[in-house]
Amino acid sequence: MTYQTIRRSLMGSALCGAVLVGVWGVARTVEAGDKTVGTVSFVQGSAQRARGGDNNWKALTDKTALFQGDRLKTGDATRLEATLNDGSKLRLAANSELNLERVEVSKKKDSKTVQAKLFFGRMWASVTKLVGSDSKFEVSTANAVAGVRGTRFEAAADSGGKTTVRVFSGRVLVSNQPIYAVKGHTKATRVEVAGPQEVSKKQWDELVAGAMQMITVAANGEMTQPETFAAADPAADDWEAWNAERDKVAGLTE
Repeated sequence: MTYQTIRRSLMGSALCGAVLVGVWGVARTVEAGDKTVGTVSFVQGSAQRARGGDNNWKALTDKTALFQGDRLKTGDATRLEATLNDGSKLRLAANSELNLERVEVSKKKDSKTVQAKLFFGRMWASVTKLVGSDSKFEVSTANAVAGVRGTRFEAAADSGGKTTVRVFSGRVLVSNQPIYAVKGHTKATRVEVAGPQEVSKKQWDELVAGAMQMITVAANGEMTQPETFAAADPAADDWEAWNAERDKVAGLTE
């Protein structure tokens, strides 16, 4: 079964979410007159924002307006929540950095496109349901892109280039190297990815993870089979519990 066949099947089902993992992202410089794409709905600790492609970091406070192209960064003992215009939530744990590459919500067309890139750290996404075949919600890392449909999940990217996707509700499609998405290349070619190794066509794989399952993508593209995981002990790591509580307050629990 091809990637496109699996993706259409998952996106056509009202009972499941979909995540696909790859290597691309869409960079865009913030321009004058850009409309806000969301706001900071919670901040605790030290969080900063840089506009567009500059490195002029400024402190973020509650209710700060966010724009397409913004980079968000958290320091030690910090938590940050951004509420996008469609009601979806993006949350960052301490020592994380995320770029809001593209956020477009069209009420007229009843569709949305969200693309964000996690450079490092931990990010939680609670996504409102997508309507229309053109809608998509994607979060990328150095070697992955997570495209979501009505799903609650966490993505984590460590300093070694490993990406871990944990699914808390819905279903997730993970592909370690959708080569067709890289401009100028096809599935018959090889392309260098982040890290010292290449991923060949023989290494490509597509796996589906359900609720409370996780898949890990190594820096060289190798993937683990879906495996179950247990909720974290709040006494040792209350990140999951905090996100679940924030989702409950926002009415995003399933």
